[in-house]
Amino acid sequence: MKDSQEQEWLTQFKKDLEKLEKTFEAKVPEQTQLMNVLQEFKRKRKRAFKRELTSFLITALLILISYSLLALKITSVFIWVQGLAIGAIPVILIAERKRSKKQVGVTEHGH
Repeated sequence: MKDSQEQEWLTQFKKDLEKLEKTFEAKVPEQTQLMNVLQEFKRKRKRAFKRELTSFLITALLILISYSLLALKITSVFIWVQGLAIGAIPVILIAERKRSKKQVGVTEHGH
C-alpha cells in the first residue's frame, strides 16, 4: 500500500513538473531577430558617439580659442586663471573620487 501511494505521488509530481515546464518555456529568438537588434543597438551607439565627439570638439575648440585670446591679450587675467586652475584641480579630483565611490554598477572596462 505504501509503494502504491509513493508511485501515485511520483506520477502526480511528474505531471505537475511537466505542466510547469510547459508554462514557463522560454522562447528563443531567431538569429535574424538577434542580429537586427544588435545592428540597431550599434547604429544608435555610433550615432551617440558621433554626437558626443562633435560636442566635445566644439567645446574644446571654444575653450582653446578663448584661452589663447586671454593669454595673448590680457596677460594678468591669464595668470589669475592659471592660479585658480592649479588650486581647483585637487578639489575636482577629490570630488570625482567621492562621486566614483558612490556610483553603483559595473564600471570595469566601461561596461
